[in-house]
Amino acid sequence: MTDVHELAAALREHLGARGETATTEVERGALRSFARATGDPHPVHHGDVAPPTYVAALRAPLPDLPRPAEPFRSHLHTDDEIVLHQPIRAGDVLETVAELTDVFVKEGRVGPMLFTQVTFTTTRDGEPVSTVAWTEVEHA
Repeated sequence: MTDVHELAAALREHLGARGETATTEVERGALRSFARATGDPHPVHHGDVAPPTYVAALRAPLPDLPRPAEPFRSHLHTDDEIVLHQPIRAGDVLETVAELTDVFVKEGRVGPMLFTQVTFTTTRDGEPVSTVAWTEVEHA
């Protein structure tokens, strides 16, 4: 069985670690598809300007991090905290990088739970576009 506290300590040594930067060219068709898939009725989100939730689709490779010797019994995405700095438009070329920003353990009814937060920062021409803090919980 994985020792959640030991893994959390090992992960904390990597706080601030970043993965490789991913580049995305925003296509009008992708914005339309996203708006349709999410049921966004606003006409501007069907081609020219991304819906606010589009930033959740911008991902980058995670940094190399320690992993448990044995897999966790459960894994759950729990939370997104989104900050939008400026709109995303068709034709934008965006750069996104993932960074390990938080690690902590909480005791649950059936044992310790490991929480990890990775923050995806997206920029356009070096200027911030969005910040998405993605939190997951795992149970040994």
